[in-house]
Amino acid sequence: MSQKEKEQELDQSLPAIPEDFRAVIMYGMTKEEALAIMRAVKSVGPSMQEVAFAMSTETNIQWPLGQLVAELSEEHRMMKEYRAARTKESKQ
Repeated sequence: MSQKEKEQELDQSLPAIPEDFRAVIMYGMTKEEALAIMRAVKSVGPSMQEVAFAMSTETNIQWPLGQLVAELSEEHRMMKEYRAARTKESKQ
């Protein structure tokens, strides 16, 4: 299988990324640096409150960027649903 065929196959298997999805992907940061970056980004204003953050890992550093962003988008969606469900439960 050629590289182009592999890329096309990967593209077809990725979940769609919402147009309004925003993400910051960090590489080589300490935990303290990453937390400072997250706070700084969120302090920009209300439009930045839903930004998703990711750190590189031994696994995802090998992924194409599109795959990483698609995975991050899906994880972010699931976490938002989980938080919404928890909030709804706590109000009952």
